[in-house]
Amino acid sequence: LARASDAHKKDDVPAYEAAMSEIEAIDAQIGRAKALEEAERRAGGQPLETPESRGGQPLELRGVEGIRLTRPTEFRGWIGQTAEGHAYPVLAPQDRLADMLPAGDGAAAELGLGGFLRALHNGPRTELERRALGGATIGAGGAIVPTPVAAGVIDMMRAAAVSIQAGAMTVPMDSATLRMARQITDPVGGWRAENANIPESDPVFDQVTLSAKSWGVRFNVSRELLEDGLNTDQAIRTILAGVGAVALDRAVLVGAGTGAEPLGIRGQSGIQAESMGTNGAALTNWAPVLNAVERLEGANSGAVTAMVMAPRTSRVINGFVDTTNQPLVPPRRLENVPALVTTSMPIDETQGTSNNCSSIILGDFARVMIGLRTQLTIQVLNERFAEIGQVGFIAWMRADVALSRPAALARILGIRP
Repeated sequence: LARASDAHKKDDVPAYEAAMSEIEAIDAQIGRAKALEEAERRAGGQPLETPESRGGQPLELRGVEGIRLTRPTEFRGWIGQTAEGHAYPVLAPQDRLADMLPAGDGAAAELGLGGFLRALHNGPRTELERRALGGATIGAGGAIVPTPVAAGVIDMMRAAAVSIQAGAMTVPMDSATLRMARQITDPVGGWRAENANIPESDPVFDQVTLSAKSWGVRFNVSRELLEDGLNTDQAIRTILAGVGAVALDRAVLVGAGTGAEPLGIRGQSGIQAESMGTNGAALTNWAPVLNAVERLEGANSGAVTAMVMAPRTSRVINGFVDTTNQPLVPPRRLENVPALVTTSMPIDETQGTSNNCSSIILGDFARVMIGLRTQLTIQVLNERFAEIGQVGFIAWMRADVALSRPAALARILGIRP
């Protein structure tokens, strides 16, 4: 202000204008900081103010490929902040990425994924196709699907992924890596006498880095279906969402962490473990599950949002009977815990001399962070399958997995048939 006042007194108009611009920039920065603080305070399912109620100032977040996103009016996730001061949303299972996109040209959304692929194959033939392709990034490595279309496919995949149904959070990544803090241990307080020292005990934190790893799939579509099919868009979306969900579940739950594969919950250090024995054993009652819950509670992590298992394990549990051959209902502690089933849970794990074992993973899945690059890239293979009248497509996504508190998850291992 003093600089602006001095410049004004001296009739130095350029200096005055520069000083006022600097002041306005600082005011805007303060406003963004206040907006972020308010959002963090209000996060957790409470509706946030609309841009109109904020005096026309929308709360903007960095989240999808460097675009600043207008905050939806209702959000069940939470807000993170990078070291650079950028805010980014962490999506709860109920949140949709598509709801967080800024308003823009709706050509790509109107054309749909099927129409977009058809335009990629044939070239744009209509004004709508020209506008949609004009909003895409097309190069030798393939075409980056326009954000509105990609977000719709990603939301379908998230809805189909069992790990996300269990409560895992989604972290949209606009770069190849993203660092997040995670809690290793809790602080421990203590009672004190008057004028005595306060016990010192700090929580232990470290950093975990989400590093996007690549997964791809190739699928073929007949030329006739691509050109004439009425439901091509929905069919292709369903295909991509389905195979993507299975791959994502396997990475989240049991990813090996070697090569290009993310490290899943099963291999993470610090999770609770309940063994069925040296060589494994069959499940006959709820005791092993209750033991795993006890381990979670002993680590002050008693929230159990779901338990995830293979179809074979689910069949055994659903067949539990008591001594009178009546169905054995879950104990009260587990009666409201969803038992989710996925083929991504293997049934060929090794436990001692047994090589036909499986696992159950349970706990607070809200502590599972799925870093997801929001770009969907598709490459067209026009010539490779031309002799059989098909067009090939290669699609790939990039994702990674991290646990914000490993002790909040447990694994029951060595479950034999």
